[in-house]
Amino acid sequence: MAFLREAVERQKAYVIEQLMAKGVVDVNDQDLYKKPISEIVQDYERYCQEFERDSQYAIKLTRYNPYQKEEKPRLH
Repeated sequence: MAFLREAVERQKAYVIEQLMAKGVVDVNDQDLYKKPISEIVQDYERYCQEFERDSQYAIKLTRYNPYQKEEKPRLH
């Protein structure tokens, strides 16, 4: 299960880097690395929502759920 922990840590580092690059969080804030990934992702999603609301040129990104059943037109 070490590979799973490593994957989560890489994703966490990536999201933190994105938040730092956008200026949402302070570059010197080392407490971010102690937060669980769920809180960091919530911060990132909150930033994306604010950016989308404030910008007329924002691109809306949605999460893809491969298990969601697609609605198909019904034939009568």
